[in-house]
Amino acid sequence: MKGLFWTIVIIVLIVLFGTWPLSILAKIFEYLAIGLGWLADALNFFGWNGLL
Repeated sequence: MKGLFWTIVIIVLIVLFGTWPLSILAKIFEYLAIGLGWLADALNFFGWNGLL
């Protein structure tokens, strides 16, 4: 029930405000992914990509 409530709230907010908040959120996640990729490359200094 709580998930349904949040889904309806998100749909209403998209209808009221458009999709620009979603595009801002997508940019934030894009920059976060770039940072995590850089961190993974920095920690992979032996080139092993983990032992398992």
